[in-house]
This record gives sequence, structure tokens and C-alpha cells, in this order.
Amino acid sequence: MRRIQPIRLGKSKNEQSLFYQFDFNVVEANETDHRATTDVEVAPLNDELQQQSLTSDQLQLLFRKASSELIAETADEQDFFKREATIKAPKTSQIVQTPFPAPLSERKEDSELTIEQLKQLAKQEAGPLIIERYSPSEEQVDYVMPTVNLTFNQPMISVSSLDENMNLEELGISLTPKIEGRWRWTGTKTVQFEAKHRFPYSTKFTLRVDKEHCVSVIGGKAILHSMRFHSVHIFLILSLIVGKLDEEFVFEFSTATAKVLDFSPYGTVSTLKPKCFLLFNQKINMNEISKHIRVVSSSGNEIQNQELEMLDDATAKSEFKSNINADEGNHEKYVAFTFKNDLSKATEYLVQLPIGCPSAEGPLKTTSEWSTSFHTYEPLKIIDCFPNETNSWQRTAAPGQNWSLTFNNSLNHSTINKSLFKIEPEVNGLGIEHVEHNDREITMHNDSKPNTVYTLFIEAASLKDIHGQTLEHDFSAKPIQFKVHDSPPLTGDISSAIGMVTIDPGVLDEPFYPFMVYNYSELTVRINR
Repeated sequence: MRRIQPIRLGKSKNEQSLFYQFDFNVVEANETDHRATTDVEVAPLNDELQQQSLTSDQLQLLFRKASSELIAETADEQDFFKREATIKAPKTSQIVQTPFPAPLSERKEDSELTIEQLKQLAKQEAGPLIIERYSPSEEQVDYVMPTVNLTFNQPMISVSSLDENMNLEELGISLTPKIEGRWRWTGTKTVQFEAKHRFPYSTKFTLRVDKEHCVSVIGGKAILHSMRFHSVHIFLILSLIVGKLDEEFVFEFSTATAKVLDFSPYGTVSTLKPKCFLLFNQKINMNEISKHIRVVSSSGNEIQNQELEMLDDATAKSEFKSNINADEGNHEKYVAFTFKNDLSKATEYLVQLPIGCPSAEGPLKTTSEWSTSFHTYEPLKIIDCFPNETNSWQRTAAPGQNWSLTFNNSLNHSTINKSLFKIEPEVNGLGIEHVEHNDREITMHNDSKPNTVYTLFIEAASLKDIHGQTLEHDFSAKPIQFKVHDSPPLTGDISSAIGMVTIDPGVLDEPFYPFMVYNYSELTVRINR
């Protein structure tokens, strides 16, 4: 576009200069019109000026001056906007029309076969139906088993039938005993039995495939073969003897029998009526298992089953909460019991489950024995001391050196008091120390004198262990004595550089010679200048 500026008209001597603004209405003329009509409206820029009519000569002069005085500006001209890249329009595909089936003229020529070739073709047989693999493949399954799989070497169903519910008994495939679950094809060659939960333990299963009923989808089907024989078109039907098993398939496998996974207590127990807990790998009947539990002491004394007391659910879940809650379903897999009478002290007890223990999941029973053991605590007694005359490495102690007593059981700290300990002859500075991290030992601080034998007496009835037992020790028959030897002779020593040492004042601002001396009353130093 071009901006049109107001045009100044020429004037005569007696006329004033006037500025006008022109509005043009241009219409397209028809082909039949012989002339174009232009309406021109002249309006003065100043409202006070009056309108004047122009003659044709004045108009021509006006147009000539206007066209010569128009000035083009750079902002008036702009390039046409064009997209940088234009998406190509999609092309239509070519549609080829062809008949189906193809006309006879376009078909391939049928093969020419002789009588001998026909005989050989009729005798051809495809390979037999084979079970390539199956799982489980082991006869003893000791893990959680959710599925059983069979894979054939030929398609057993069509692809379109994969999602259909099929009766596997029609194919001669069976699994006994029957459990809750479903058969499904995971492919045209693989069939899977999926248990609703898992295969029960302690059960013997039989996987069977009948050779008469198990036929692949290509087995027993007729194949149509066309040929020409002496210019005569013949259709030959060949029956293939394929798709059947050569022999019946039978595989037997057994799931794991009852097995103890966890037992408590172990080691040394802190009570003579310990609570015992057995966790199995499968569901069991607590009352049936309790009939098979045997508890035998190290002396050979067997505790009868009627001397065992089964724990109720509330007590068992309180005592063995972490064991029961460790896995879902454990509340049906454990046996918990205690003893009606106190067990003997300082005795090892063997807990046994003999062969033939039943399961609540299947008829199979255990075929091996299981056993474990625990110990009852011993009576409280002193097992060692320092110094100890029977120990060649620590027969005596130095004057003022600490003495110690070691017990077989952890001591009850609240029962330990300085008044329980009496030493003859009396020793000065006696102090009794019992610490938590070493609760089976008592340390005695003292100011013992050299070349002296001290005898220890303890009020045994008042000193107890964590089991509530008092000390069992006859101090008159087995006195505990601490021998203190004489003070060792003093050994002098000088710790420093040996030989001649040069001290250079030019190197050190304050020359010095460091050394350490002990057990010497005097020292001679020689300085050479």
C-alpha cells in the first residue's frame, strides 16, 4: 500500500492556496459498458473552507500533479509471507483388483506323478508325537510348586483355540490326585496345570498321558493331493499315521514331607521349665505331632509325652510372636509346648522327631529323623581366680595388683555387696567391682603387702546368679587363696640416644639432650668442650 499525502493545487494571482482531500469510489465496469464512471467527492481539510466544483481540465491537472508528487516509503512494501516448509499431501495407494481364487489359466500346473511315486507317497509317515519336556522333572520336589507343565513336539490345538476352555481328559492328559486349579494352554504345544493356591505337601502325584487319546491337531487328518496321471486329473487322499504317542507317558513325583525349619530354645536355657517351639514347612496337626515328640536327657532318661504340656494359642503367639508372624500361614505350622516338671540342672536334653511324623496336607509321612538339643544351666560355682596357684602363668600377684573371681553363670548384680567378702588377714583398700559387660567376673581392688597369703571367704547364701541360684562352694574344703610375692628388684634404665651426642650451638638456639631415667638414684654426665 502507498500512503497518499494531501495535494496542494496551483493558484492564480488573485486566488489563495487551498488544500483538498479526495475520496474515490472505483467500481468494476461490465463488459457491456463502453465507459467507466468515477465519482469524485472533494472535501476541504479545513471545515471553514467552502466546497468548489472542479472542471475536467482542473481534474486532469490535479491527477498529473498527484502522481508526480507521491512518494513511496519502505514500510509500505512487504514481502508475501511463505511457510518455511510445507507438509506434503498424502499420496493415495494403488488398488489392484484380482480375483480369488485365481483363474485356472493362472494356476500352477499340477505335478505329473507315476504309479511308483504314488506308492512311495502313500507310505510316507510324519514323525511320532513326543513329549519334549515336562516340569517338575525330579521325583522329589522340596520347593513350593504352583504349576505342572507338558510340552509336545507338535501342535496340540489350533491358535484360535488358545483361550478356549478345553477338556484335557479328551486328550488323555490327567493329574491325580485331583486338586483345585485349572488346565490351560500357554501355546499350541504346551499345556499347564495351575493350582489355585499351590500343590499340597506330603502328596504323591501321577501325571499321565494316554497314547490312544492324545492326538495332535495334524494327527489323523486327511491330506488332499492333486495330480495328473496320463492326462487325467486325479485327487488322491492320503491318510498320515502321525500325531500319536508311541507309548503311554507316566511320571510320578512327590512333594516334600514335614520338616522342622526353626526350633527354640537353643544353647543354655535360663529356666528349668523352658518353652519349646517347632516351626514346620507345611501345615501340621499339633495334637498328632505332639504324640511323636521325644525328649531325652543326656543321662538317658526319657520324658514321657504325658509330661509335656501344650501351650495355648495366646501364650504361643506371645512367646514366639516374631517366629509366627515371619510368614503368612505360620499359625498352622507350629507346635509349642513346655514341661510340667522342672528339668535337671546342668543337663543336655535331646528333642527328637522320629520317622513317620504325619502332615495335615497329605498322606505321606517323614522318612528321616530330626533332632536338636539344649542345655539347662549349671549350679552357681567359681571356675577360676587370679592369682591361681594351679596356673603356672599366674600363681602369684604383685603387691597392690587386682584380684579376680570368675563364675560359670552371670551374677545378679543386686546381690553383690562388699560385706559379703571377707579376707584374712585383713587387707587395706578393698574394693569390689562388677561390670555389666563381664557379668560373670568380680574384680577386687586392694593394697596387698608383699610376701603375704590372703584367704577369701564369701557369704555364699547371699550371692546369687541370674537364675536365682546361690553359690555352691565349700570354702573350708576348697579355700581360695591369693599369694602376693615380694616386690621385684628395681631395674634401672636410661632411654635416649646412645654413644656420643654432638650438640651444636650453631644449629640449635638452646642446645639440649633429652633422655628418660628411672630407678637410678644418680646420673653422671660428661660434657666435652
